[in-house]
Amino acid sequence: MPDPVISVRNVSKAYRIWESPAARLLSPLQASLGLKERAAKSYRDFWALKDVSFEVQKGEAVGIIGRNGSGKSTLLQVIAGTLQPTAGEVKVNGRVAALLELGSGFNPDFTGRENVHLLGAIRGLTREQIDARFDAIAAYADIGDFIEQPVKTYSSGMAVRLAFAVCAHVDANVLIIDEALGVGDARFQLKCARTIDRFIEEGRTLIFVSHDMNSVNRLCSAAVLLEQGRMQILHSARVVTNIYAKLMTDDRGRAAIERDLERARLMPFERNQQPTASPVAVADAIETSEEVEISRQLLESEPALQTAATSEREFVMGDGNATIESIEMLNERQQSQQLFKSGEALTVRARIVVRHAIRAPIFALRIRDTKGLDIYGTNSYYRKFATNDLNPGQRVVVHFDLRANFLAGKYFISIGCSHFDDRKLVVHHRRYDAIEFTIVQDDHSFGIAQCAATIRVVQDS
Repeated sequence: MPDPVISVRNVSKAYRIWESPAARLLSPLQASLGLKERAAKSYRDFWALKDVSFEVQKGEAVGIIGRNGSGKSTLLQVIAGTLQPTAGEVKVNGRVAALLELGSGFNPDFTGRENVHLLGAIRGLTREQIDARFDAIAAYADIGDFIEQPVKTYSSGMAVRLAFAVCAHVDANVLIIDEALGVGDARFQLKCARTIDRFIEEGRTLIFVSHDMNSVNRLCSAAVLLEQGRMQILHSARVVTNIYAKLMTDDRGRAAIERDLERARLMPFERNQQPTASPVAVADAIETSEEVEISRQLLESEPALQTAATSEREFVMGDGNATIESIEMLNERQQSQQLFKSGEALTVRARIVVRHAIRAPIFALRIRDTKGLDIYGTNSYYRKFATNDLNPGQRVVVHFDLRANFLAGKYFISIGCSHFDDRKLVVHHRRYDAIEFTIVQDDHSFGIAQCAATIRVVQDS
C-alpha cells in the first residue's frame, strides 16, 4: 500500500470546563503552590475525541458521520490543522483546502479581495499566484461589488460562496468540507457539487461531513461513524449510513448497533472504489453503456418469471413489535417477478404480523440503487392513507402499487412498519434493501428516472 494521504493516529481532544471564571485564574496559582488536588477540583475535562485512528488513501472520498456532539467538526479541525489534538498525531501529505464553519479563516474587517489574498496565502499560494487567479475566484463566487466590501457586511451565503471559491482554486489535493455548503442557494450548491465531482474524478482526496446520507452515499466510497467522540467503524458508505440510521431511531444508543458493528467489521470492502458517475459522465458514455447492452439482451431473450432475489445486503432494525415476514415484487398479473421493463406497472407486497397492539400503524416503502441512494420513498402517513389499529397476533398484507419509472439497473426494496407515540416515531420493523430487482430499458435514455419524453418540432411563424 502507498503512503496514506491522511493518517490519524490515536487522536484525542479534551476541552477543559471550569467551575467559574475565577477558578480559571486561581487554578494555575494553586498548582504552583503545590495544591494540585485543589486545583484539579476547579475543572473537568470533556473529551470531544477519544483515541480515533484511521487512514485515507489518495483518491478516496470519506464521509464522517455521527449524531450532534459526536466530535465530527472537532475531527475535521484537527485534520485541517486549525486545532491541535490533546494526544495523538495527524499527518497530511499535500496541500489542504478546508471549508469548515462559516467565516472560518476570514478577517471580518478585511474586504473580500483582501480575504482572498489572506486565505490563498494560508493555503500556500504566492501573491503572484493569487493575483493570477483572482478574476476566476471572483467570477466563481459571483458576489458582485461586495468583493470590495468588508466581509462583516456579507450574508452567511455570500461568505460561503467566497470561501468555497478560494478552495476551488488553490490546487489542493485534499478537500475538507463541513456542512457549510447547506447555506448556499440552489444554483451555487449545484456549482459546488460539480466542482466536488471533478475533484473526486481527478483522483484527489475528499473528507466530507454531512447529515445528508444521500450526499454521503453519492460522494463517498467509505465513511467513518463517530459516537460520543469515539470512532465506531470505517467501512463502505452504504454500510455505515445504514448503521447510523439505526442509531438515530433507537433510544438505546450505541448498544443498539453493537451486533451490527461486529458483523460489519467482518465484512471486507473495496477501499478506493469510484463514486457514482456524474450525470455528465453518464451522458458521455451512454452509447457504449454496459447496462443498456445488458437490457437489450434481456429484452430479446424474454426471460422467464422469477421471484425477486433476497438481498445479501439486507439490514434490519426495530423493537420487534411487528415482523415483516415476506416481501414480494408482482407484475400486473400479480405474479412474482424479478425483472421489469422501465415504465412497467408493478406491486410490492409485504406480509406483516403484529406482536402487540399498534395504533395507527405507518407502512413505508423505499427504493434505493446499488450505491444506497434513495430513488423513491413514501409511506401511508405521507400519502394520507388512514390505517386501522392492529391487534396482538393480527396479520396484514400491505400493497404498494406503482410504476417502475426508473432506467436500467439493479434496485433494492426496503419496507418498514412504525407508528407515532406522542409525536415520537417508534420503529417496529424495518428491512432495508431486503430484496433486489432489475429494470431493463429499450432506449438510450440516461439518468435514473424514466420520463418517457416525446419530441415535437413545429414551424416557427
